[in-house]
Amino acid sequence: MWEHNPNRHSRSSESIGEGLSYLNLDNRTKEAEAEPVRYRLFICTLLLLLSLEWIYPVTSSGQQGSERFLLVMAGLTGALLVVGLFRTGWVAGTLIRLCIAFVALCWMYGGQDPLGWGITYPEMLMSDLDTFMQSGHFYSISTETRGFCMMLGWSMLITSVQSLVLLRLSVMLFGGATLVYLMLLESLAGLDVYTSIVRSVLWILLIQALLQLLRLSGGVTTPRYALIPYGRWSIVTVLAAMAMISFSGLPGHFSSISQPERISLDEIGERLAHWAGYNSGDSIPAAASVTGYSTADAPMGAPLTQGDTVFFVAKSPEPTYWRGETRSYYNGSTWSDPAQSFETASPSGLLRTDGWENQNYWTRIQQTVTMQWEWKGPNPLFTGGMPLNVSFQDSESDNEKTMLSLLSNRDSATLWLSGSGRRVSVKRYTAEVMIPTAEPEHLRLLEAKHRSKDPAEIRRTYLQLPDTLPGRVRSLADEIVKGSETRYDAVHAVQTYLASHAEYTLDTRMPPRGTDFVDDFLFVTRQGYCNHFSTAMVILLRAEGIPARWVKGFGTGQLDPKVPGQYSITQGDAHSWVEVYFPGAGWMPFEATPGFVIPQATAGTDAGATLLQDAGAEPQLDPWSGASAWLLARAQAFVAAPWLTATALAAAAAMCAAVAFGVRRLRHALPLRLLLAWPRSSFPDRERLLRAAAPVWPALARQYGPRPPGMTLREYAASPAVAAGTDSADIARFAADWERLLYGPERPLRADSLDFLRRALRLARRLPKR
Repeated sequence: MWEHNPNRHSRSSESIGEGLSYLNLDNRTKEAEAEPVRYRLFICTLLLLLSLEWIYPVTSSGQQGSERFLLVMAGLTGALLVVGLFRTGWVAGTLIRLCIAFVALCWMYGGQDPLGWGITYPEMLMSDLDTFMQSGHFYSISTETRGFCMMLGWSMLITSVQSLVLLRLSVMLFGGATLVYLMLLESLAGLDVYTSIVRSVLWILLIQALLQLLRLSGGVTTPRYALIPYGRWSIVTVLAAMAMISFSGLPGHFSSISQPERISLDEIGERLAHWAGYNSGDSIPAAASVTGYSTADAPMGAPLTQGDTVFFVAKSPEPTYWRGETRSYYNGSTWSDPAQSFETASPSGLLRTDGWENQNYWTRIQQTVTMQWEWKGPNPLFTGGMPLNVSFQDSESDNEKTMLSLLSNRDSATLWLSGSGRRVSVKRYTAEVMIPTAEPEHLRLLEAKHRSKDPAEIRRTYLQLPDTLPGRVRSLADEIVKGSETRYDAVHAVQTYLASHAEYTLDTRMPPRGTDFVDDFLFVTRQGYCNHFSTAMVILLRAEGIPARWVKGFGTGQLDPKVPGQYSITQGDAHSWVEVYFPGAGWMPFEATPGFVIPQATAGTDAGATLLQDAGAEPQLDPWSGASAWLLARAQAFVAAPWLTATALAAAAAMCAAVAFGVRRLRHALPLRLLLAWPRSSFPDRERLLRAAAPVWPALARQYGPRPPGMTLREYAASPAVAAGTDSADIARFAADWERLLYGPERPLRADSLDFLRRALRLARRLPKR
């Protein structure tokens, strides 16, 4: 029920008597102009804090660059909210927000010279567009351009949310979306977002409480406020929120209570699956990702499907695994390497000068890799062993520029293309690498020859285990390696145990929330793919004091029968394996997954053994597969035909003109049509009905002349000029309904509202357009 408000009626009457100025019924905009700027700025500050809850959880893992990303996104969001406080046209507003996003991009990736980087970025952008058109893969463009797209999307989101909050006076839609997003992060990504959820609820309550004052002063009721109503309301709101928080924490000071169980969508899914008839041992059906290589360190265990997209083509005199990255830190669900550091490679391409390449247990070969699309940083370069030097198959000047962006990590023997500074793309490169040739007996005899212990740095980095690792994993490791006389024997014992006690499959599931990935694999499912086996092997070896690390890259690929020594490596060849440290020989690769054989003559295997196709180390979806790839190919063929392009552009221009003309002609009738299709059980309020029907009055003034001062609406509808028209009956009824809506004490019935809207729609269609 609507409260009858004489003051509001008098204001409406005054607006009617000012020559149809009442037709602008956007009261919310007028009220926003009357509100103190500091009050709206306070609301936007809380909205900034709520928006940052989308970003903070994914930057709180301590990864390199996360603090800078959080700072840049906070600055971008704050600038967008400040701009949103001022009224600008949509063209000017779009340009201003585009400039803000570009400044944030330069701040993010420009390093010490954001201005210089921003000047060179348009060239990179054009190169990315060309790469995208050629490959059709969004992930083939540079990280900077992907970041720019993300910032533009974020700008659109923040602008829309701010408009919704300040004009519709509601934060519940964005707040609800924030809570759902945080719960998905908790369930799917395994992030700890409990405190973020609590903070988000606090921000939502504070914002909605501040908006309630605007609702109270907006015409629903007319309370009497004391002096400084906005300041007093803000103080009371903050104090009330603080009191609620303090009160909610009181029980914990008086009694010992257990930790609250965090919300988990995985647990909800398991309960639903059990209710639907699945046994506790069954895996919950989930959408499988396509196998492929990814630099992201995501929680492991998701089901996979086999991919077949060619990733690169390589020439090598020997079949090798293709190393991409190594990981040393395991947290119970995923691998990372926060302490890994790189240094700029030598411009000559020489990566090592310590004599390591002269070791007896390794041999030197040369390999050439050709990527299927332009390869840009930040991304690893794949080599078939420990790299000694590298050169890029471009002109001398281009090769020099590429070398300046090459980073090398001697400890992990990995190469990386830099993601900052002057960006270059790589298509083809040649590397000299060392591959192991040690036989099992050589590795067994190493301990007799080298009595020294593992270096302190090796033990400190590659014996790490999470504090939450279940004790039964350590006990199992003791049982497996019991009786092993040498390090190699212990490694071989772990290999044998995994092959006989676990099954290879791509149809897996994510471990339950709070469960260790290795523990779940070894004692519950006993099923998995390369990630499961390689991770379990590293953890079991570390539990016995044997330094080991996790490696991800690609298998050998498919040998080309027509070209000797040429291999095609696809996304389906993505793989993960183990490297174990042997004093005196270095890091030796070992295969943990049953049915897969490392081609080097290490661990007593046949170098010529056939390598099966693996399902990949990390899931990566191909956004341009199937129908999308077909559409992209058709679009490229269409653009290649000039006459078809010209015809399409002409047709598109004609269609746009027709749409613009139709929208202009029907723009007054469109709000009425939308309200007639209102799907809710409660019909739109009186203000919205009047705003939608307001354009009828200017149309009547153009058709029959303006209403004289002092004449009421009903008198105007009954005037000779209007009464002589064909729509006189509808106009008279429309004026009467308008006055009842404007001054009536009761909320209109749905049937009366529908009649009013239909009558207004008929008049809007018949009367002349401006």
